[in-house]
Amino acid sequence: MRAKRTFFIGALAIAVIFLTLKQIGLIGLWTDGMAVIVDNTEKYTDAHGETVQGSYSVAIDLSDLESNIGKELYNDGTHRIYVFYLDASSVESGGYQIGFRSSGKSSLDGATLVSGIHHMTVNDNTFTTTMSAVMTADYKGKSYTSQVAGLSGLNYRDGDDFFFYLFPGEAYDNNEIDINESGIVNVTVTQLYKNKWSKR
Repeated sequence: MRAKRTFFIGALAIAVIFLTLKQIGLIGLWTDGMAVIVDNTEKYTDAHGETVQGSYSVAIDLSDLESNIGKELYNDGTHRIYVFYLDASSVESGGYQIGFRSSGKSSLDGATLVSGIHHMTVNDNTFTTTMSAVMTADYKGKSYTSQVAGLSGLNYRDGDDFFFYLFPGEAYDNNEIDINESGIVNVTVTQLYKNKWSKR
């Protein structure tokens, strides 16, 4: 009888703790990450985000694409952007593509994310994303303006990802670049955005 009572009290205590953590938002934060903060437009605002000043570079080795995975573009000790994808597709598919993964931080006080993407609340129920970042690729003494290949919403618990084509289509058309290059490309990104969600 005593064992059943002890079990019941223990189960009740666990249930109370779980419901309390769920009520204050910690369970959602642990399971869904910063999206819980971003989606709660009644409690949090994104009005205080800002463009990150400066330019950030990473050297990409085209002779060994896999060796570039994990190279950091940006790291301030809290926020990080690194190469997580690099591919040499056919020229018809856009040629070389590079993907960056952004990670930030979140708590019940709010969330921050430095990214190439500006995440915005349009109204209480609608969100949009726009690419804020601009990328150039310096290769063999020439600077190329890279085109946007894609961007995501907050697909990860702690952030997002965004993509560029390393070189414009004209570079392939003019035979300046092919998909079997083996040199070093210096990639530079400007106009990163610090997304900031804070309590109203």
